[in-house]
Amino acid sequence: MALTLDDLEMIQERLKDPTKFAAAHALETASASVWIASGLAKISAAYGAALVEQHVGFPSKLTSAMDYCQKPLLRALPVLVSLKGRHEDAVGVAQSIVNRSSPASVLITGEPEGPAAQTLRAGRLTPCIVSASFPARDRRFVNCGSIFMLSALAYQLVRQAFGSDLIGVVDEYDLAQAFSRAAEGTHAIAQGIAAVERWQDKQLIILGQGLGSELTLPWQSIFAEAGIATATCLDLKDYTHGDHAATVRANNAIFLMIPHPGTEEMVRIFTERFVTRFPVLVAPLASSGPTRFWENLFYCCNTADALTHRLGYGGHRPPKDPTVHGWRGWGGGSGVAATSGILSGATLASS
Repeated sequence: MALTLDDLEMIQERLKDPTKFAAAHALETASASVWIASGLAKISAAYGAALVEQHVGFPSKLTSAMDYCQKPLLRALPVLVSLKGRHEDAVGVAQSIVNRSSPASVLITGEPEGPAAQTLRAGRLTPCIVSASFPARDRRFVNCGSIFMLSALAYQLVRQAFGSDLIGVVDEYDLAQAFSRAAEGTHAIAQGIAAVERWQDKQLIILGQGLGSELTLPWQSIFAEAGIATATCLDLKDYTHGDHAATVRANNAIFLMIPHPGTEEMVRIFTERFVTRFPVLVAPLASSGPTRFWENLFYCCNTADALTHRLGYGGHRPPKDPTVHGWRGWGGGSGVAATSGILSGATLASS
């Protein structure tokens, strides 16, 4: 399994950390919030936004850095989630927050002195920064430790803002039970996917509740960054309205169902009908409240690890293509070489 008892202990310690965050007041008094993140940080941002909407009822949504910066009139409390606050996306969002003179802002990060934090501090108002120490360096298929850290901070912030009675407590025992269930149940999901002939070439469709759900998003983000599959996340109810037509025609999909509270009967009916044509797998989540997110995340990480072994890179990240990654200094290619390649491709395309 990808996850170990060390991971569980680290998460438990962070979830019960007594540190008080001044940012809790900003979130509590905001009539609406927008959680902004890129990359794997989206997982934690989606968790925070979902906790607010589900348990408090205040409008609170996840958005991308580009989307936020393109909406300068948006006045909801900005909650920026970034591991180090160094990426140009995070710095750009911080500058956008300053430019629109937001009366308050929150940054959830592991680096409170990073460029994004410094940009926010240069504005007219002092930002509220929520931070914790970085986890140990993580060389797994994705940086699982960073997801755990940022997600724990998002939970702590929301819990402190609105209280445990409203948000719910992630009980240490319940979390351990969820961890054990995921460790035992992952094999069925991974084996179910890998048993499909040419599964690497199939379209993985993840069905859950809503678009950008905090339960479906981890599967999409982690599977994509781990090089396993570019999964598509869709709303289950919308899918049954007609979005399934093209998939039925192509007959090239694997379905992964993520049950949300109240959708169990719909999941059962969908599975019974579609399993006659497609592989359909269900993540058997048993937890409720804020713990359900963690159980789902445990299933996702363990399944991803198992599938990387099937793909031949054994729990690690896939090799980076020098041309694709070189355009931003990633991988082994140079930016100049990558740019030349793009120009050559453009020339060929127009000729």
